[in-house]
Amino acid sequence: MTLAIYFGKRYLISFIRVFLSIVLLVLLFDFLTNLNRLNGIEAQIWNALILSLLRTTTYLSLAMPLIIMLSALAFSVSLSRSNEFIVLRASGVSALKGLFSVILSAFFLGIISIFILDPLAGKMIGYYDIKLDKLRSKEQSQVLINDNGYWMRQATLNGHQIIKAVSVSNNGQRLHQVTIFNYDKNGLVTERFFSESAALNELLLTNTIKWSDTKIKKNPIIANEKIKKLNIKTEITPTQLLDGYASPETISPWNMNKQIKKVKSSGFSVLKYQSKKMEQYARPFLFIVMVILGTVFTLQNSRSRNIGISVVLAVASGFFLHFFQNFCTTLGRSGEIPLIVATWSPIISIGLIAMTLFLHYEDG
Repeated sequence: MTLAIYFGKRYLISFIRVFLSIVLLVLLFDFLTNLNRLNGIEAQIWNALILSLLRTTTYLSLAMPLIIMLSALAFSVSLSRSNEFIVLRASGVSALKGLFSVILSAFFLGIISIFILDPLAGKMIGYYDIKLDKLRSKEQSQVLINDNGYWMRQATLNGHQIIKAVSVSNNGQRLHQVTIFNYDKNGLVTERFFSESAALNELLLTNTIKWSDTKIKKNPIIANEKIKKLNIKTEITPTQLLDGYASPETISPWNMNKQIKKVKSSGFSVLKYQSKKMEQYARPFLFIVMVILGTVFTLQNSRSRNIGISVVLAVASGFFLHFFQNFCTTLGRSGEIPLIVATWSPIISIGLIAMTLFLHYEDG
């Protein structure tokens, strides 16, 4: 127990050092990028710093597997240089058993990153987008999706138009329980349309009720009009409706199942949301593999081989696993391979290879 606590504490100290180093590097590079992006804007330095702070959590969430690997590498190199691995094995304790507390720490760090870092990153990137659009004086997206339904906004010759649909189907091609409000240039409602359904092909409405706000003051009887078919021109596409959904990276693990049901009921593909959900389940095990990769090449005495080569091999292996998993994830989200294969095959295959090397070097 004393040895496990000692190794666990040493690894967590290495993790904190690497984590803070990556935070500073990400902040620096993103700050310089935002300075160029906000050139000519008032309070440029202050706004660039705020944007960098908001986006740093997203980068850290993506880089966590590499941070875990580099932390394990730094921990392993320090033990190798002090020959503590040699002493550990000479006392009759296997290296794998000695590193159990480190592996357990990485597993719990994976859980923490899922339920704390990911939700925080999702909220921060949302604030980042709002802040950036505000600084650029850019209008918000013309499609908004919330619990009340689907809201679309488009300009007209005499003002603008708000389109609301309670639900959609057929991959966004069909809208249900549609309400349309026409506004004049002064922001006053002039006409309202109510329809049970509409096709998002120049917005073809069927069995529509038209309510004219301009006629109600003159004669309320003629303000209501029934229209069998009505065609309203629009540039809104089903793709824009899909873009109105939050990206998987911005959704909390607590709300992922709800989001999947909502997107699925609209007829859109839920592969990217299911992929993100499966990645979150697999992340603690990915961190375990990263720890093994970070320690496997430095098991031997630092004097018996070039420690620099071991470090390069460990870093190269960690980056290979990281990019290999991203490549498989891309294939899974596009539907080329099953999601379970895309998520677990890199972890299992590289994990088995790492364990084989681990046992080989320990016996050697």
